Order: sequence, then C-alpha cells, then structure tokens
Amino acid sequence: MLLKKISFILLGLFILMAILGIAGIRWFNNMWFKDRPNHFSYTMESNPIHFDWATAAFGNYIEPQAAITIPVGIAGLPNKFYFQFDTGAPNTLLYQHVLHSMSSHGKALGEINLDDKLYLESIELSLAGNPIKMNNIEILQAYGDSFNLIDTIHPINLGTLGADFMVNTITAIDFKNQYIQQFDQRPKSMDTVINFQSFDFKGRRFMLPAKIGGKKIELFYDSGSSAFGLITSKNRYDKYTDKEVKELQFDANRFGDPMPIHHKYTDRRIDIGSADLELKRISYVNRYAKLQRFLTPFTKIGGWLGNKPFTESTLILDTKKEEFVVIEDLENP
Repeated sequence: MLLKKISFILLGLFILMAILGIAGIRWFNNMWFKDRPNHFSYTMESNPIHFDWATAAFGNYIEPQAAITIPVGIAGLPNKFYFQFDTGAPNTLLYQHVLHSMSSHGKALGEINLDDKLYLESIELSLAGNPIKMNNIEILQAYGDSFNLIDTIHPINLGTLGADFMVNTITAIDFKNQYIQQFDQRPKSMDTVINFQSFDFKGRRFMLPAKIGGKKIELFYDSGSSAFGLITSKNRYDKYTDKEVKELQFDANRFGDPMPIHHKYTDRRIDIGSADLELKRISYVNRYAKLQRFLTPFTKIGGWLGNKPFTESTLILDTKKEEFVVIEDLENP
C-alpha cells in the first residue's frame, strides 16, 4: 500500500513538473516572439555604410571579429562615437550616461515617455559619413559611459543599432567588403539574385531556416553574437565537434551580464539562404547546459547564429517580403 502511494505521489509530481515545463516553454515563446511597439523611425539616403570589426581579448585569446561597429559622428562634438550593429536587439538603444554627457556639453536633447519607457525625441548624426535623422529612440537607462570633450582618441559606445533599423527595408550586409546598404525596393543589382527563401520576423526576431548534416533547424540570427558561428545546446555541441579539438572557454558580455561559453572550431557546414557555408565554430552556454537538451525541442530556436559563417559572403534580409538569401557578392549600384 505504501509503495502504491509513493508511486502515485511520484506520478503526480512528474505530471506537475511536465505542466510547469510546458507552461514555461509557452511563456518563453510568447515573450520572445511577442509583437512589440515600434516608435523608432529614421530618414537617410541609400548609401553604403562602412562598418568595422572590433577586436576583443578574452584572457589569452584574441577575437578579431568580436563585434560589428559603425562609426558615428555628431555635429558640434569632437569625440568619436560608434553604434554596435545588433540584429539580436529588437529595438535600437541609446545609452543614458552618454546622452547626459552630450547634454552637459551643450547638445540640446529632448526626452519623452512612451509605453512607460524613456525615449530620445530625435537626433541628427552620421553613420560612417552618411547623414541620418533618428526619431523616438529608446534610452537604456543607467547604462553607458560618461565622456569629456578632451578625449578625442577613444571611441565612445553610443548604443545599439537594432532590428527596428531594418523594418520594411531590404538590407544587404557585405561582410567581406565591410559595408551595410539599405533599399526601399530591391535594386537592379538584385535582379539576377535567385533562390530567396522565406524567414520568420515575428517580434523583430530574424528566424532563419537552415540545414546542418541534412537536418532542418531554425536559427535566430544575432549579429551581436559576432564572435560565434552557432551557439546551440550541449547535445548538438558534442555532436557537431570532434573530441580531439581543443576547447576554448571565455565569457560573453550581454549588457553587463557575463555568460561563460564553451567553444570549439569545427569543419561542419551549414546550408542556409541557398549557400553552403562553413560554420567555423560551435558553442554552448554552460549556464543552461543541463536544461537545453530537454527544452530546445519545444522552442522555436535551434540555436543562435552569429557572423562567423558569413564573413566571406553577403547576407540580404528583405523584411518587406520576409525573404533572405546568401550570395558571394553584390554589385554596388
């Protein structure tokens, strides 16, 4: 009788855990892909925007392509600024401490509240020399670095250029030649580009279909994870890498939150956007390793896709038609 009661109790606990797990997964999917208000807007000409690869040191390891940064100039200020280009961020963000320094140095900036968040009403600047006016940019409060007018050597991180910068546009990211260009309509140079494939842009998240080892997988494209090829589950990490390959371990920083990540180089290839590319590196986050194998089959995300596979290619993301393609090069019209 006691054994029977214990069995019923264990069964009940198992069912409760399953219900909580399913509810948690549904909550994650709903939060991650939820519709988001978009107050951000901008006006600019369709000129190529040059970007730089930022270098970062992680202990003894030097990563030469740790982030995509776009030089920014602001009239009246002698300092050098930059945006990090981050498709993983649904909103473009400006850092509050930087804005406060601008104000203290005579730059008139108006702030407004929208949806219980703080926004900068408008700002005129240049992206790699291209004039742009931005309106209603979200402010990340209590973040960023203060600066003075004397330091004109060290570039100042102004914020993050997010996925809302790519809404209702065709964006070509030429990783090899290091420029980004946007179009209202597909230009003539894309007339010969075929094999565009559909992708999901719900919640301003770039979910790109791909195949690895012949198996279909849906990946979240996050240009902010620039140093990585594919961040995935520990199970896939073990499957896609060789045990003899030396493992790298270092922390990634996400808005001040360090995350320990394990990495290995790999010769695995990925079929994505009608191109066959080398993944170059597979990673997993140690913090979530024990749960990933059980949770990932029930989420839409098979992994985080960084820039490593694309470094010799051009990625074209058409958010109007929600189609994308990867090509070797795009003629600059």
